[in-house]
Amino acid sequence: MRRTTAVSAIAVAATLLTAGCGVGSKASTKDADRTVATTAALSGSITFQTWSLKNDKFTPYFTKLIADFKAAHPGTDVNWIDQPGDGYPTKVTSQVATGSLPDVINLPPDIAHAVAKTGNLLDLRKNVPTLDTDWVKSGLNAYSYQDIDKAGSNFGFPWYLGTDVSYWNKALMAKDGLDATKPPKTFDELVAQAKTMHDNSGGKDYLMSRAPGLSDIANTGTKLLSDDGTKFAFNTDPAAAMLDKYTQAYKAGYLPSNVLDNAYEGNSALFSKQQVAWTTGGGNLITSLKQDNPSLAENVLPSPALDTAPLYVQGLSVASRSKNLPLALAFAEFVTNNENQVAFIKLAPGFLPGSAASADDPEYSKSDGTPQGDASVIAYKDLTTAVNFTPPIWTDAMNTVLNQEIAKAMTGKESAKQALDNTVNQANALLSQ
Repeated sequence: MRRTTAVSAIAVAATLLTAGCGVGSKASTKDADRTVATTAALSGSITFQTWSLKNDKFTPYFTKLIADFKAAHPGTDVNWIDQPGDGYPTKVTSQVATGSLPDVINLPPDIAHAVAKTGNLLDLRKNVPTLDTDWVKSGLNAYSYQDIDKAGSNFGFPWYLGTDVSYWNKALMAKDGLDATKPPKTFDELVAQAKTMHDNSGGKDYLMSRAPGLSDIANTGTKLLSDDGTKFAFNTDPAAAMLDKYTQAYKAGYLPSNVLDNAYEGNSALFSKQQVAWTTGGGNLITSLKQDNPSLAENVLPSPALDTAPLYVQGLSVASRSKNLPLALAFAEFVTNNENQVAFIKLAPGFLPGSAASADDPEYSKSDGTPQGDASVIAYKDLTTAVNFTPPIWTDAMNTVLNQEIAKAMTGKESAKQALDNTVNQANALLSQ
C-alpha cells in the first residue's frame, strides 16, 4: 500500500479546493455542521472511495465487506471505486471542485484538512456520540484542526494506523559495552550511549545515524504551530538546544560523516548492513528481517520509541454534501468498527487498527515472549499516545528548507537558533504564496 504524504500537492490543493467552492460549487463551511437524522431503515445508494487498495490482496475483503453491509440493510447499495496511488490529492481536488466528492472517502489527515477547510467534510463530533469511546484518541486527534475549529470538530474515523518502534542490534551494542535490554528511552540517553559506542569502538561504530527533523523539534515540547494553527512558530529555545546537541554529537563523530550529504543511504539501510545499532520501524520489522536478513533478525531487540512516538494514519471521512448522509455515515462507521478493522489489519502487516476495542485483543495487548511479539505490543501501546507531528500545512518545499538549515547549523555555518528562525520565516513566507 502506498502511504506517503503528498504535502506539496496538498498545499496547492487547499488553495484550489477553496477556489472551487466559489466556482461552480454550492458548498459552504456550514455544510460541515450538518447533522444526520437517524432513520429506522437505511435505503438508497452511496459511493465509497479508497486509495490504492483494489488488488488481489484487498479486493476480496472489500467485496465481502460491502456484501455484508447490504445484507444487513436490504435496499441499500454501495458503489466502490479505488484511485491509484499517484496523483491522489489532485484527483480529490477535482472531485471537490466539480461537486463529485464520493460519499465516503479514504483520506489521510493532510488531504482531509484541505477538504475540510472548504466545508465539504462532515463534522463527525456533531454526529457520532460514541466517537471518543469507539476510536483511538490519537487517531481522532489527527483529524481535528486548530485553524478550522478550536472547539474540537473532527473530520475522520481512524481506519488503519502505524507508529515507530525502536530496534537495537544487541550484538553490536554488546561489542561496544552497551546492553540492548537497557536501551535509551530519551534523546539525551541516546546521545550518552552513542558516545559510549563511539569511544569503545574507536569511532568505527554508530548508534545515531540521522539528522533531526520536525518530530525531534516537537519532542522538545515545542508547539510547531501558533495557537490559531495558521503559522509556524517552532523557533524556540528548547528546539535550538536540541539542535545544538545534535551538532555537538555530529562534530564529536557520533554520527556518520555523510549523514548530511547525498551519499547518505538512510538509517534503515545502514541498520540492515549492521553499520549502525539503532533504527526505527513498524511493529512487524523483525518478521520482515527474518525473510530478508535472517542473521540480523536474530540480533534485534525492540523497545518503545524515544520520547513520544510518531503517528501515521489513514482514515475515512464523510462528504458533508452527500445526498444520502444517513447511509454514508452508517457505512463509514461499519467499515471502521472493531470487527471490520481487525479483519482488515490482518491483511496489512505492520499497521494497527484505529478502533479502541482492539486494545482488548491479545494480539495487541499480550506478547508471546518473542522479540517480534514484544514489538507488536510495544507498537500498540505507543500508538495510543503517538502524535501526528507533521502539520497539514507543511510542504515538501518547507521540509527542504528545514533540512538545509539544519545542515548549516550542524556544520557550524550558523547557530541553531538562526537556523530555526530562518526555517520558520521561509516556511511562513511559503504559506503566504
